[in-house]
Amino acid sequence: MTVSTSTDRPTGWRLRARQACNYLPDLAAFTGALVCAGLAAVLIGSLGGCGGGVGSEGTGSFSASSFSSGTISGFGSIVVNGVHYDESTASVADDDGQMLDRSTLALGMVVQVSGGGITTAADGTQSATASTVRTDRALVGPAIAVVVASGRLTVLGQGVRVSADTVFDDRLAGGLSGVAAGQVLEVYGYYDASTAEYAATRIAPAASAAAYRISGPVGAVDGAQSFKLGSQTYVGTTAGLAVGDRVRLTVQSAPDGSGHWLVNGQRGDDRPPADREGAGLDGVVSAVASARRFTVSGVVVDSSGAKITGTVQVGALVEVRGTLRAGVLVASEVKARAGEEVRSFELKGTPSLLDVAARRFMLRGITVGYGRPDLVFKNGGAAQLVGYSATLVVQGVLSPDRTRLDATQIEFKN
Repeated sequence: MTVSTSTDRPTGWRLRARQACNYLPDLAAFTGALVCAGLAAVLIGSLGGCGGGVGSEGTGSFSASSFSSGTISGFGSIVVNGVHYDESTASVADDDGQMLDRSTLALGMVVQVSGGGITTAADGTQSATASTVRTDRALVGPAIAVVVASGRLTVLGQGVRVSADTVFDDRLAGGLSGVAAGQVLEVYGYYDASTAEYAATRIAPAASAAAYRISGPVGAVDGAQSFKLGSQTYVGTTAGLAVGDRVRLTVQSAPDGSGHWLVNGQRGDDRPPADREGAGLDGVVSAVASARRFTVSGVVVDSSGAKITGTVQVGALVEVRGTLRAGVLVASEVKARAGEEVRSFELKGTPSLLDVAARRFMLRGITVGYGRPDLVFKNGGAAQLVGYSATLVVQGVLSPDRTRLDATQIEFKN
């Protein structure tokens, strides 16, 4: 480095001034770029907070946070309300807060998922990374009054309705016909106020030491200790309870002499977060306040600006997408499923245990049949399944006994 002396200081000063002037245009351009970038970031953040952003138009991030409550309808990542949630690093727990291995998650389970922003791929697939997954059982208890012909059974005095979409654990061979009287089951599903019974989404054998439990909305409050859920009366505490509140109970193994169930443990149901940019909800409509306001699983839905498909009424099974604001789901889309509409399930992974004669294989721990006459293959055919070790994407519906998936489309992802 050269240091100027007092004798050449004026000359050095003038030289440095001229050099600085030469850099002024570049400096101005650089400063302007920084200002523009800062303004752009502010504008983009403001648009995202208003529900805009790139993802709402089909590319990039839809939101900074997301929440879904509904039935698991697929695996690859778990699919809930149409969003593929990567649960590989998520904390998974049951409704008592007991930690679970993610391998215990299964088709038809009702879960609550919190995660990051939702992104939309070029093919329309929406995905996010889950941070927490919580399973949500409706009933745990012994089955009685199993009637295969009508698709009904009773658990803890509550009626349970089976539909074409009810997944049966493969340990229940034959589905409902494989349920033995007195067998302790865990039932996932939704309470249907229009029929005063539970619409089951999944039924499986319960652990031998499982406590008997029920969750659902309070139908009536009678005095300081008695209240109703569904068709049954429970003796617990009514302090702070109101009709419509959702509670979780553990109960004794049999009702008392009056036919009332004695409560061993009682708490309020976990509420969804108050605010989420991306939110989904799957369940049965329990109340309709107006043409554009109704309640699903205890959550008020504002559908005034939504695209609505089907008829929204008490007892209708709906899927809602939108934004949570102060605990209200402001819907962008509402789909009410007709009674005869059959749910499609999705599996993604590498097949194993191929049985060509029986036309079936295992995928994500689920038996997949590929014998339907309307089955469509993409990028291959049935012969390519032999020795195949890459990824399949399978779309399908439940088999007649609801213990396996019958493929309607198989796509080879070579």
